[in-house]
Amino acid sequence: MNALWISRLCEYKKTPLAVVSAQKIIETKIARENALLHTYAKPAFSTHIHTTVTTNQLLLEEARSARHFWHTVQELLPEWTGFKGRQPRGKDIMNKLLDVGYHHLTGVVKKFLEERAVPASLGLIHVPRTSDSAPLAYDLVEMFRADIVDAELLRHIKLKKKPFLEPDKEIAHFLHEVNERLEKPHYLKEFSSCRPYRYYLELQILKFIKAINHKEPFAPVHLPTRHDSRCVLTEDKGVV
Repeated sequence: MNALWISRLCEYKKTPLAVVSAQKIIETKIARENALLHTYAKPAFSTHIHTTVTTNQLLLEEARSARHFWHTVQELLPEWTGFKGRQPRGKDIMNKLLDVGYHHLTGVVKKFLEERAVPASLGLIHVPRTSDSAPLAYDLVEMFRADIVDAELLRHIKLKKKPFLEPDKEIAHFLHEVNERLEKPHYLKEFSSCRPYRYYLELQILKFIKAINHKEPFAPVHLPTRHDSRCVLTEDKGVV
């Protein structure tokens, strides 16, 4: 247990910086959800997150965004999925694969934190529910779920022309595609070049760690919505 990190995060949570940084996490989550909806020509959620001054207000705005996002996702899906909205441990194929994908991606975040001796037992937004909960990983993974899990699952489902006959057999293939998406190059303006999404994920987490250690507001990296075309051109030139 990294006692110094826990002490710093506890002190950070007592300052106004905690709400500001939590805003940035949720703001990034909503922006990436909106970017995904944009690829399907669907309307974005108009957030008022900058007016939130407490964690409860922030969570209310996040809930409003989630209702919009999942209602719009439902419109994009074939009826055979039986998807009626996001329900953890739901029985339909969408919720089953979302659970699997989110668990896998959270594991990626937890492993990165563990490698840097940053305990995930205390977070800014989430709170522990059990002795093995990882609230910090649950906080940080919010920024990446739409890009990796939601985007891949939408693509995966929409490619299918008929219902899955054996849903459990889709899990291994789906996780393989999730891992492939983690390695897909994205354009990062800060570096004026393309980097794998995993690099972006790790950079965001490092920026969060730096914010806590230096008592600063979290300043996330922004991922342009038109990164794909730029990275395809870069790959063709062999300079990714």
